[in-house]
Amino acid sequence: MAHTSRLSDAGLALRALRAFRGGLLLLALVTVVAATALCAWPRVSSELLTSELQHEVAQAGAGGRDVTTSIRTGSFTAGPALDASAVWRDLPGIADTVRQGMKPPLRAVVGHGDSAQQSYDVTIAAPAGAASNSRFSVGVEAYRGLRDQARLVSGAWPSPVAAQAGGGSPVEVVLTPAAAELLGWTVGTTRAIGTQPALTLKLSGLVEPTDAGSDFWNLDAVRARGHFVDAGDAGKQFGAVVWLDPDSWPRVAPAFEGSVASLWFPVAPGSLRVEDLPAVRGALGSFLALPPVARVGDVPVPLTFATSLPTPLDAFQSRAQPANTLFALLAAGPLAVALTVLALGARLVVLRRREALALMAARGASPWRLRGSLALDGALASVPAAVVGLWIALAVTPDASPMLLPVLLAVVCALAPPLALVLAAGTLVPRPVSTPARSRWAWVVEVIVLGLAALSVVLLARRGLSSPGGGLEVDPLAALTPVLVALAACVLVLRVTVVPLAWLTGALRRGRGAVAFLGAAGSLGAAGGRGRAHLLWPVFALIAGASIALFSVSVLATARDGLDQGARARVGSDLSLTAASTLSTKQLGDVRHLPGVAATATVDWAGGVAISAAGTGEVVSGYLVDPKQLAAVQRDLPASARLSTLLTGGLPGRTGAVLGGWESRIPVTSALIVGQGTNVHLAVTELDFAPGVYVRDTRWAIIDRTTLPHSSELAGSPQTVLVALAPGADAAAVHAALARIGGKGALIGDAIAERAALHASPLVAGTEAVALLSIALTVLLCVAALLLTLVMNTAARVRLVATLRTVGFSVRQTAGVLAWELGPVLVVGLIAGTVAGLLLPGVVLGPLDLRGFTGSPVQPAIVRDPWLTAAALAGFTAVAALATFVALAGARRSSPAAVLRAAGDLPTTGGQ
Repeated sequence: MAHTSRLSDAGLALRALRAFRGGLLLLALVTVVAATALCAWPRVSSELLTSELQHEVAQAGAGGRDVTTSIRTGSFTAGPALDASAVWRDLPGIADTVRQGMKPPLRAVVGHGDSAQQSYDVTIAAPAGAASNSRFSVGVEAYRGLRDQARLVSGAWPSPVAAQAGGGSPVEVVLTPAAAELLGWTVGTTRAIGTQPALTLKLSGLVEPTDAGSDFWNLDAVRARGHFVDAGDAGKQFGAVVWLDPDSWPRVAPAFEGSVASLWFPVAPGSLRVEDLPAVRGALGSFLALPPVARVGDVPVPLTFATSLPTPLDAFQSRAQPANTLFALLAAGPLAVALTVLALGARLVVLRRREALALMAARGASPWRLRGSLALDGALASVPAAVVGLWIALAVTPDASPMLLPVLLAVVCALAPPLALVLAAGTLVPRPVSTPARSRWAWVVEVIVLGLAALSVVLLARRGLSSPGGGLEVDPLAALTPVLVALAACVLVLRVTVVPLAWLTGALRRGRGAVAFLGAAGSLGAAGGRGRAHLLWPVFALIAGASIALFSVSVLATARDGLDQGARARVGSDLSLTAASTLSTKQLGDVRHLPGVAATATVDWAGGVAISAAGTGEVVSGYLVDPKQLAAVQRDLPASARLSTLLTGGLPGRTGAVLGGWESRIPVTSALIVGQGTNVHLAVTELDFAPGVYVRDTRWAIIDRTTLPHSSELAGSPQTVLVALAPGADAAAVHAALARIGGKGALIGDAIAERAALHASPLVAGTEAVALLSIALTVLLCVAALLLTLVMNTAARVRLVATLRTVGFSVRQTAGVLAWELGPVLVVGLIAGTVAGLLLPGVVLGPLDLRGFTGSPVQPAIVRDPWLTAAALAGFTAVAALATFVALAGARRSSPAAVLRAAGDLPTTGGQ
């Protein structure tokens, strides 16, 4: 008698684990993908936002970010009388003391203080041949770090002053070549100071910046280039900064009426991180609100610091807040499909382990013990997989933060498969076959899903444009709405598909062929009743994947179009030329005849215009334009930024005008030009942005000159010409030609260059990469979800093929019946996903303030790229076709006789 070993429950569990390791490996693979994506998401988001923050602050320049103050000496100061030499001596110590008094978050982003001391401007002798009404002046500056910040071009560095200045020996100084040319000063010559005839300055050498982008040179542009002012009949003014030997300042300073000591703390863009931004802003506000008190000798000196750092920080926040929400939106699609794959994988594992679980239950194992066994199996697969996913996420983002959130997300990924297995197993209590598998509460859940989706859409629509000043938090309503809409569409598809399928089955029953009838009947059985639960997850994966992929396509198209339109709206057209004074008729003609120029529009400068509106009178900068010309150069701009539309859409019979910078508590729709000829009634549209780089004043009015009465006596001279490029034109060549025509001092506005600079922004480039990655990952996960669905039904499909082949169906007929298995639901799911994907951008992106993200002064219009949309739909159609092909190929490889014999549908040969 053969001996049969008795297996324990642990042995049965181990054998089952080995038998169904393929399903657990699938769960492990899904966990690795999900853990990698989830753990990397906050770190990639943080890295992109930090890079954008550093980029924004770096672009601001030293003058736009450094923390600065000044200490004045001399008889014209309002504070205590200070000795210039004592201030110079104590500046390094004051800088160290002030920095130590800063709060740690602020001290971490600012460097050690730097300082210089400069005399008030003093008049020097004019060069030979200068006009009698020209004035030449210099500021004599002492800077300890000059030899680190500049290199000697010619001559020699200044020699120390041996005795008190004014004793007869000239004070040697250096300056930049551009400033020397401006002053007409050559190396080796001297210039006398007008207020101190006994004090002369000798130019010993010329220096140039070693790094023109350093804070020292950026804080004061006069240092590198000097300054020039043409005062008309009052003459011309030429000025520059010269440097003496810094150790000689105490002996030279008494010769001047006063001086200004500058102290600045450079802000290092590379030290800023988005996580520390609230603490940095708080510490900066506290530092500015409570200025420190320094001591010069025994004299207390209150220091009033100033900085423009909040400006780039505000600009960053206006871009980062919608970007952060976009990241969450783009991650929602792959995450939803990944959860679907996880649910399908868990159902597959439980389905294949059902017999082993039944055997363990028959041997006395309780349902809790069975659930514990499933959870343990899932944990054996998911915990190592989650650790691997976390390691991959940390490896691809080595310098990013945070750390705690990815670890918590990895724990969630490790716990998800065991929980999914327990939920997929159900009650684990045997029940009669007649017991309905569908819960009586299913319709309640479906109604709740539909209600939440409708409520989220309504709330987004009613909320309007979200404020960019609400911090960097993700907008939860906007992030959850796409998933809720996809889930609602899935419920509708599963409910509605039954109706046309039932009608189609009834119609095909009366037909001649059996293929379509059998296929439709089988599809109807899958879509209704018990089969609906099996189709929920694949249909949801398809709808969520298609809708989020199309939404990602729209995000890409909207962002690109918004960047393009934003650059044009800020410039006023593709290119613009603004002269230093006025443009001649010849210059305007040269611009019109440039190769690549499609149209031009002239903007006349009318000087100060007195306008009365809303009970207030102001003098604003006036610009006169022709709306027809503007329409030709602004055809690609949105209507809210198109001046030609704004100027002609007001009250009839009045002169159209666009007003900016007007301080009024009520909206202004009409105004009056007063103080010149006849008063002119204006139909006004207010703008909160400058519609072109040529508008450089805080208060301005752009007026339709074609409807301006001649009696108004309001006229102007051409100062700006707006240029629209022809398709395929060389923008760089036209830009160079405009600079040549405009001459010295001309300002060239270039929307193409601005758009390229915005595209180079880390946030814009990163968002495009995330969108493309989201589309690719969603498609791959949808493939996995559909394949899992087909794998779960493999046994039934193989038996169906065997039966059909046995009763005489051909290979083509069999394939036709199988194509009906998921065909109708997939078609309806793709249609529903397409509709949802086309509607989601208007629902979600419409209320999301994208002006800061795109750099556009107006909210960009929602754009749906037809080519990218068609490519995405083609990809999903290919996914469905591939899944069906795999199912057909797998089913056709089986032997019909063997399958039917194994299923008990054919008698075995031979007796017992």
